[in-house]
Amino acid sequence: MSRRRWFQIGSFVLAGGLLVLALYGVEMDNIWTAFREADYRWLLPLVVLVLGSNLFRAWRWQILVEALPRPEDQEKSALSSARMLEASFSSVMIGYMVNYVAPRMGEVARTANLSARTRHRFSSILGTVVSERIFDTAVLGAALLSAVGLLFDRLDVLREQFVSPAWARLQSVSLDWLLGGMLGAGLLLLVLVWGTRWLFRHNDTWPRRVWETTLKPVAVSFREGMATLVGSPRRGAIALSTIGMWAGYLLMAYLPFRMLHLAEPYGIGLLDAWALMAIGAIGILVPSPGGIGSYHYITEQALVHLYGVPSAEALTYAVLTHGAQLVFYILAGLVAVVYQGSGLRPVFAAWGSSTPKNAAADVPAPHPPRDEGKPSASVASSGGPSTSD
Repeated sequence: MSRRRWFQIGSFVLAGGLLVLALYGVEMDNIWTAFREADYRWLLPLVVLVLGSNLFRAWRWQILVEALPRPEDQEKSALSSARMLEASFSSVMIGYMVNYVAPRMGEVARTANLSARTRHRFSSILGTVVSERIFDTAVLGAALLSAVGLLFDRLDVLREQFVSPAWARLQSVSLDWLLGGMLGAGLLLLVLVWGTRWLFRHNDTWPRRVWETTLKPVAVSFREGMATLVGSPRRGAIALSTIGMWAGYLLMAYLPFRMLHLAEPYGIGLLDAWALMAIGAIGILVPSPGGIGSYHYITEQALVHLYGVPSAEALTYAVLTHGAQLVFYILAGLVAVVYQGSGLRPVFAAWGSSTPKNAAADVPAPHPPRDEGKPSASVASSGGPSTSD
């Protein structure tokens, strides 16, 4: 069994364990009661917000991809802006859907799908995804710092419930093991650097040939993708789409409090929702399928210990916010797959390749929509968000 398969199995086990931990001691009848008494008039605005925030994400990704050098076979058949936005949005939805089945494979899935639809190199598209994730991680870091400021009067609770247990576990690690691991990693790095330099001094060695023919083009295109965030001429649009996306995330975190009648009794406003959104995002970062279990546990603990919300109501909020997105992303991903007409062949092709030089070159592109012209041209230009998080 491959390491990837073991990782996926471990992710599902972790998700199940954390979900059981979140549900432990909670009266399920109280959860059903909270759902029955919820105000579902807020459901439609919540769906609109999920759609809108991911459209902003797709728009930002479109801007980054359009900043890439255009492939040679696409010089005379560039995508229209609308088709490119549709292609990036569909890819984002497919990526989120895949994440619930194969943790951390969503980024590969959306990269492969958009590569097949735009004919850009897989590594170039992946570079834009990585730069986008680095940017979002910086924004999330700022959100966490702001959460500390917003919850300043509850720092004692934060330290007792979250920081102290983590610090205690770090202290339980043996210093000898820590120093030994650091020394071993340093020696391994030195050996790798020395060995690489020795191999690359000789032009006729197989590592040098592999580098020149395979790895170097991939590295160059990946670097081009990474540079789009700072090299794009549309920095204002990138900033605007990022603000719109995170504003949507904020309202997506707040509206369920109104729906479940938790906002007023526990004094939860927009700023509190922002802080809880930042804390809950930590659960999404845990390598479980779509944040299942980890998000529920962290969000429940934060609501219980920081705002005094009973466990049943806190878990109801976590189930609602996570479940609504899960249903939306799976349905939207399936619609995107059906609309494209290519199934998941681009995703499977990239998944089965260890070093995908160009996913678009190895898989059939999705069938072109009816208004995109001749089939021969649309292979290179067929097509017109998310996060995860």
